[in-house]
Amino acid sequence: MALLVFIIVSSPAKLVYDEPYHIDLAKNVLSSGWYAALTSLQNQSAAGPLYPAVQAALSGLTGFQPPLIRWVNLLCLAMVIITLAKTYQRELVSWDLIPALSIISVPFLWPCVGMALTELPALAVFTFYVFALMKVLRNPDLTIGSAAWAGIAGLALGVSILGRQTYLVALASVILLFIISPKKWAFWLLCLVVAIFSCGWLFILWGGLVPPSQHHVNSGIRLEYGLQSLGYVAAATFFLNPKWLKLETPRAVLSVVIMGIVLTWLAHDYSRPPSKTLLLKVLGTPCGLIVGFLFRGILTSVAIVWLRNTLVMAWNERGEPVRTFLYVTLFALVAAPMKVSHLFSSRYVVGLLGVLILVVGVPTASTYSLAMRIALGSIVGAATLYTYFY
Repeated sequence: MALLVFIIVSSPAKLVYDEPYHIDLAKNVLSSGWYAALTSLQNQSAAGPLYPAVQAALSGLTGFQPPLIRWVNLLCLAMVIITLAKTYQRELVSWDLIPALSIISVPFLWPCVGMALTELPALAVFTFYVFALMKVLRNPDLTIGSAAWAGIAGLALGVSILGRQTYLVALASVILLFIISPKKWAFWLLCLVVAIFSCGWLFILWGGLVPPSQHHVNSGIRLEYGLQSLGYVAAATFFLNPKWLKLETPRAVLSVVIMGIVLTWLAHDYSRPPSKTLLLKVLGTPCGLIVGFLFRGILTSVAIVWLRNTLVMAWNERGEPVRTFLYVTLFALVAAPMKVSHLFSSRYVVGLLGVLILVVGVPTASTYSLAMRIALGSIVGAATLYTYFY
């Protein structure tokens, strides 16, 4: 955390990567109003109004100037960690900070936190949605308090969708609750209605899932992006709880490796390897792309293991409403990047990290192996973020 703070403090006083597009949207909100800013054909940000609302609200402190604008996402990360610590709680323990803090071990989270991008405000609200809905699921009684939490969950889900449209797929897990927990159908209906009314107006205004200026990014389904999403989820799981990725026999390991290489070759996506910025900076263009292709093959192999093991665990725990809700939410978010058909980015996977931690289970004790994974992930994440800045 100290390393992350240091990188943000020392980051360049200029906008980098996609920061200009999103900050321009926030500025246009203040200068032209919400309607004009969100529907402008000059808008180059595909995100909804949550990010510009947060940045505009804090503009008196930040002046829309870097590196001050990057502190907003660090604040959102703190909110995610606090909410996860409360959601992860066990009996007689009100805070589980160790598994919550382990989120920092995921390398591709670092650029989203260190730069003024759109993922963290939405992740903070979505993590609270999961916390609120699990309060309802965990309460065996039909109470006024549970109804209130269901309404709060619906509002949080709607607002998170206003931050990143990929959270729309989480509505599927709310609908499933009518089947796996039918006695609380009124709570799920309340949550669903509040969520839809909270965010539905935006898509009516846009006439689609993205702003009018960004309709070109919404052009079908890309199955290979789903495979890449699985790979990044598997990589995150390695840093959070590698035991989730174990295989029983050498034959199974060999089969998975062969399948991963074949799928990577079939995808033919040589130009966009994982951590492309870092690889090309360190190894140069030809070597970096080759190493990146090999790394993607490994990542795809691990993705197959992750999918197999997670499906098995989901089936074994199908009788537990809380676990079923988490599994369905996670699978929906893993599939969501297939709809962002113009490109794939690890940023699209960041939004599911809160749910992933709850699903795969992170050690609640401070162990040597956990410390090493956090250290390794932090070094890779810091290096990746540094290359974006410089």
